[in-house]
Amino acid sequence: MSSPFHNSLFHFLLSRKENLNSSHVAIMGGVSGSRFAFEEKLSDLPIVIFDFETTGLDIRTAKIIEIGAIKYLGRKEVGRFSELIDPKENVSEEITRITGIDNSMLVGKPSIQEILPKFHDFLRGCVGFAHNAEFDVGMLHHESYRLGISCDYTIFCSLKMARALVKIERRNLDALAAHYGLTFESRHRSIGDILVTAGVLWRMIDENPELQTIADFSSYREEMLG
Repeated sequence: MSSPFHNSLFHFLLSRKENLNSSHVAIMGGVSGSRFAFEEKLSDLPIVIFDFETTGLDIRTAKIIEIGAIKYLGRKEVGRFSELIDPKENVSEEITRITGIDNSMLVGKPSIQEILPKFHDFLRGCVGFAHNAEFDVGMLHHESYRLGISCDYTIFCSLKMARALVKIERRNLDALAAHYGLTFESRHRSIGDILVTAGVLWRMIDENPELQTIADFSSYREEMLG
């Protein structure tokens, strides 16, 4: 039986205008995404904050080992996506030191071919946010392209926002968490980083009430490559 949330969100998505700015239909070998009219208010839209953990920092060679995402509607959590992924290669000691994810945690986990389409299902129809979104968007595009999925999402970067709006020396998540008095559930694990990113995002928006519509966030957009 569907929950009241699923019913309300399903009705919300169905009630949106069917035009070029609305959600794309995703199929393998097709397009997955979401575009919105410039005048739409961010507070009225479902938001997905997401984060990838990977085997390295080069999007051409790195593999995704964890995808985490939290969906918000009216700043309330309404959905969560969290999956470890077997990259079919060993994770370096450095990555294990940073993330706490080791090879034993990944053996037998689903492949990226199995998990990534499910993540597209979770993200589709929502506004995306990520901290240092250039990297996460690059990984999303690269792995999706490899699977034959073309991405066309509206994604904004909270790091770009912080660089423009928060007057502190550094704007990584550690510095922003300290600035806003936030604590990590777990650092360099997807859900832990996402929860802090959400806290930072809400505070930046509250401090800058002129940020209302999709157009107002245009300077912080991370363009998809196609």
